[in-house]
Amino acid sequence: MKVAVLSDIHANLVALETVLAAIGAVDAIWVCGDTVGYGPDPSDVLALLIERKATIVAGNHDRAVARNEDLELFNRPAALAVRMHQSWLSAAERDTLAALPKTLETDDVTLCHGSLRDPLWEYVTNPRSATASLALAKTAHCCAGHTHVPALFRERPDAERPGRVRYETPYPLVGRVFLNPGSVGQPRDGSPMASYGIWDVTNETFEFRRVKYDIKGAQRAIRKARLPERFALRLETGR
Repeated sequence: MKVAVLSDIHANLVALETVLAAIGAVDAIWVCGDTVGYGPDPSDVLALLIERKATIVAGNHDRAVARNEDLELFNRPAALAVRMHQSWLSAAERDTLAALPKTLETDDVTLCHGSLRDPLWEYVTNPRSATASLALAKTAHCCAGHTHVPALFRERPDAERPGRVRYETPYPLVGRVFLNPGSVGQPRDGSPMASYGIWDVTNETFEFRRVKYDIKGAQRAIRKARLPERFALRLETGR
């Protein structure tokens, strides 16, 4: 069984379509939150994930768009994008986002957006915070997003620098592991390429992958939608 693990698509339909084409045949798709926010195509992205029968947990942007939750914590451009998405999405689409769980257990993995200590808002960026989440998990592993940076943290760190990842390299899931597939639609690790992962449940490995997509096309869509310019510019730099 193989699973595509995505996160932080942020209404970037161009990036999502490219990733879905790149992953090929998989048995399931897991999404670690922030399906919407920032980007120009929240409705189409949500529809495509539903069409592909993706398993999705809620991110902070999803909850803000659906329920106005924690909107005061967003910076001004992000809050503006939330309000724009609210006006674009139908009541049924907002209800779909509102119904997304904050955490979900599947195939001995717990999915969340931030962490198990704070599913919507905590940024897991080091072994200590990753271990704290694993301590709360009933499953062997935990998978999250939110940082927009691919990462792997082991409960018992190995000799490699914690968090940093290699691409197209299957990592054995030995012991307990906290994983972040990076961002499909708004990468922030210095690479503009869309980021995702492939979880081989049968062989117990995880592989980080990157793929180039039509950034110019995504930028045109952002500008046409009159979203804040910073969201278009960030796509070029991956910052």
